[in-house]
Amino acid sequence: MIKVVAAVIFNGDGKLFIASRPTDKPPAGWEFPGGKIEPGETAFDALKRELLEELAWEIEPLKELYMLRRENLSINFILARPLPGSTPAAQENQDFKWVDFSKEMPEGMLENDREFWIFLNHDKINFCQPPL
Repeated sequence: MIKVVAAVIFNGDGKLFIASRPTDKPPAGWEFPGGKIEPGETAFDALKRELLEELAWEIEPLKELYMLRRENLSINFILARPLPGSTPAAQENQDFKWVDFSKEMPEGMLENDREFWIFLNHDKINFCQPPL
């Protein structure tokens, strides 16, 4: 079983952070950034490490929101916030952007991330301003 974490980060103005897959890591498309959990790591530790490696971004994981399970894959979507003064900077030849959080899914979202986007909108969850 491959275990993966993905960061769900809102900016407080209803915008949600997404990143493209690095060009050397197919499939191409937009996703919630993150990566594989290494042996011995917690999901929160893996998320902090992955965002630091991929985006040079220091974040604080806050809350597990959703677990997507497939035959040989699990993705744990975790609400997180940037640490004060930390901003993303692509380290693996990827793009990133803030998108309006609405029922309109960004074009090009990867399949597993689309399922989570639908979950967020279906349950009308408001994480635009997570608790401090």
